[in-house]
Amino acid sequence: MVCVHSHKEKFTVKRLLKRHPIEIVLFLGCLSFFIFADVCSASQPEYILDDSTAEGNIKDQNTPLGAEFEEKAEALPLFPRLKNKLIFMSPFFRDTALNLRIRSYYYYRDFLNTDTINEAWTLGGWLEYRSGWWKDRIQIGATGYTSQPLYAPDDRGGTQLLAPGQESLGAIGQAYIHARVMEDMNLKLFRQTFHLPYINMQDSRMVPSTHEAYTFVGRSVHQFDFIASHVTRMKTRNSNDFQYMSEVAGVPGSSDGVTMAGARYSFTEHHSLGAISQYGWNLWNTLYAEFDGVWTLKDNFELRIASQFTDQRSVGDELRGDFSTWSLGGTATIGYRGLGVSFSFSTTDEGGATRNPWGGNPSYLSLMLKDFNRAGENAWLVALKYDFSDIGLDGLSAFAKYAHGDTPDSGGRASPDQRELDLTVDYRFKKTVLKGIWLRFRWAYLDQDGPSAQDINHLRLVLNYDIPVL
Repeated sequence: MVCVHSHKEKFTVKRLLKRHPIEIVLFLGCLSFFIFADVCSASQPEYILDDSTAEGNIKDQNTPLGAEFEEKAEALPLFPRLKNKLIFMSPFFRDTALNLRIRSYYYYRDFLNTDTINEAWTLGGWLEYRSGWWKDRIQIGATGYTSQPLYAPDDRGGTQLLAPGQESLGAIGQAYIHARVMEDMNLKLFRQTFHLPYINMQDSRMVPSTHEAYTFVGRSVHQFDFIASHVTRMKTRNSNDFQYMSEVAGVPGSSDGVTMAGARYSFTEHHSLGAISQYGWNLWNTLYAEFDGVWTLKDNFELRIASQFTDQRSVGDELRGDFSTWSLGGTATIGYRGLGVSFSFSTTDEGGATRNPWGGNPSYLSLMLKDFNRAGENAWLVALKYDFSDIGLDGLSAFAKYAHGDTPDSGGRASPDQRELDLTVDYRFKKTVLKGIWLRFRWAYLDQDGPSAQDINHLRLVLNYDIPVL
């Protein structure tokens, strides 16, 4: 692979092996499993992969818009005797849920060109309370989050595991009233979470982003899912406080929110088309649309094809400037008896990079370090996923991604070409007293060209322990 700038050291396999021998051995070890065992693969954006593994097949993967409408199954309580004591009470108390997630997180990022290092090791998580339904109409809930430093050098901040200055985090991130308007249609008011394109939890650090909003959601209504909401404020991943959406977008002292509406239509269980518009008052409007379909072919072959489009342009007082841009992406996954591979592409208009201050980017090219969404960037990706359960290692899964992005070589939109390699290995304990523990290893390497290049070596080690108390 030849770099376009003569004074920049070429990106070669020899160079990568010399600088990162341990990581390459780990990657090749996992890759050998991909070649000789069952593989399910699909390219998903990073904010969805933040809280999911490679378990299951290609039909089980969520789309950026579909993630909002998925309803997760309730886990059995860890203390059934305590739960049974509530059995004769009203449903509001009888169906109470209390869930604890303990999380420990080690984060290391080395900017190789400048010798800048971000590093921290933390302990924390969250406690979630959710009542049962009162008269089958009203439900309340709240979640408290915290992150405490175990190892956090003052000169290595910037991990976003903690508040600025390597300080501890603590906040009531969710506090809501849930009202059932009619079957499959609900109102959710005040502090809550989203799983939408551009506005989502982005749960890639110690605590997720949460939002203050007033939301109406319908699920599976004549094959339609839909959402309408006005979002006023949000708490970012490394903050104790809620700020107005316009402040988070970079306009201090402003108080504007985001109004959004979207819908998804499911032709069949595995074919859907959807779109959502997010109007950031006096900032910009984002229109996102997607198609997703899975087909079962002859001789056990499966094919998944998905596409997405974003149009983003300034509106109102244009507090963040006058701009207009768009991006287009597609992905295809082919599987044979579980063995598969995904290929994805994206292209971004030279009008500017797509903006996502309120959550993760939905692009299929959104990786651990970069979203490959810069102005004029054309990028492609190959992704592999593997669930080891078919060979008797239930709970073990892994996925790997390699992406390459090209940008203009000259002019106002010129920026370094880049390549990123990501590897994730997950293990979820399925049985015994350890059930609920999820161990995650993640590594990424970024290589860029040119005088403003930014090469990064990055490691994340995460332990999650989910305890359904009630």
